[in-house]
Amino acid sequence: MAFIDALAFWCRRQALFWTLALPVAGFGAMVAYLFQARIEFDLMRDHWMWSFLFTVLYALFLDRWMKETLLDSDLLSDSDALRQSTLGTRAISLAILTWLIVLTSALGPYAELNVLACAAVAAMFVLVLPALAANESLGLSDAYTLGRPHRARVFLMVFGAMLLSLIAGHLLDRLAPLLPHKMWVPAVLAAAQRLVDCLLLAFVGYDLAVLFRTRTDWQAPLPEGLDYSGVRIRARNA
Repeated sequence: MAFIDALAFWCRRQALFWTLALPVAGFGAMVAYLFQARIEFDLMRDHWMWSFLFTVLYALFLDRWMKETLLDSDLLSDSDALRQSTLGTRAISLAILTWLIVLTSALGPYAELNVLACAAVAAMFVLVLPALAANESLGLSDAYTLGRPHRARVFLMVFGAMLLSLIAGHLLDRLAPLLPHKMWVPAVLAAAQRLVDCLLLAFVGYDLAVLFRTRTDWQAPLPEGLDYSGVRIRARNA
């Protein structure tokens, strides 16, 4: 049912999804094309800067998608302050930390085991992400406690998304030799990989935001002049 709900939300937010995903895919295509067209860029193909830039882009996409999920209600549609807020310093710091962990794990010989380890760590603290999207302060220990009853579900979701991204990349690599040997082919395949990643992030982000809202009884801020009396973030009993 969570998958069906996420799919329904994605279908209702097509304009937003493509507005967010196309710049990511376009940047990926541009980088891949430059690798093919200019020898000086090809020498930088494995530079850490590229993975860092895409980590920040994914963080921006995920943050915006979770904001929309949290505000998915007619009652909350006027919460423009939250909807228009940008990625905060804590969220960027967390994205950089995630990038460092993934970069370090990628140095190992077994990609699947690296994905398994990253998913296990992420499942313990990943509820920090929707809290940051909601502009709420949630420590790592609080996120660990909050997500404990749903640890297996979150782990399978994160691990599944990461594994599907790897599979998509592998299939696109297998497809490349079957396509015409044109300079635009790597750019198209790179864009396709980024679109797949954005789609997976949309489903993961929706489920995380719904889980956070359910576990904490979170309410979005009402327009100026209105207030929720006595409402605050609190974890439900497991």
